Amino acid sequence: MKNLKRIVTKLCFGTLIVFGFMSCEQKKEKSPVQEPEIRDIKAPEQIVSVEQAKTMYDSYGERRVALIEKYENDLEPEKKFDVARFGYYDYNTIKEYMNYIEQEAKKANVEISSLRFYFSNYPDKKTFDDGREIKHPKQNSFFIIPAIKGENDREYGFYIREEDDGKNIPVLLTDNLEQKKDGDMDRQQSGEAKSEASFMPTTPPAPFYIKDKSLVLNEANMVPPPYHDN
Repeated sequence: MKNLKRIVTKLCFGTLIVFGFMSCEQKKEKSPVQEPEIRDIKAPEQIVSVEQAKTMYDSYGERRVALIEKYENDLEPEKKFDVARFGYYDYNTIKEYMNYIEQEAKKANVEISSLRFYFSNYPDKKTFDDGREIKHPKQNSFFIIPAIKGENDREYGFYIREEDDGKNIPVLLTDNLEQKKDGDMDRQQSGEAKSEASFMPTTPPAPFYIKDKSLVLNEANMVPPPYHDN
């Protein structure tokens, strides 16, 4: 009889422990999860008023547009040339571009320090040398290239060179988009700079196992053309 009482007592005690444990687990599961505090993002210092932007837009129209139109129309009087006033990418393209260049920079173990927006102009022909179509010959445009810091905190645009062993190497570019050579001075704005600087560096052909990956974003939608209604 005593043994039976002991067994019953142990069973009751064990049951209480199990239920107590389960109760604690349920309380833990039901405890509310604290949401992270959402803070307002402070506007960058570079934000300007719409009025300032309009002033700058009008100034470009007064001081640049007429000169460009006259130059192009004098070359081909039979064709009316319209100067592009702005360009745009859809928002998702910009997000994908940012994700892509950050991914490639990480592979090359470098950190992007800035984005450069280069003014450019499409040549007066139907295609580039690689066969890519030029949709609007002679039209002004721009392209974007990321930059990293080199020696003495000097910034350089760059692209990625993937070697045969899979290693990614950043290749630095001078301000006029020529490959930087160790010890060379940047020839931007000098008489030595080529009149038509191309993105790819003027170096001997790379071995077949070398793969160059450009980080330049172009092909923006420039206006006009096509024309947009007010």
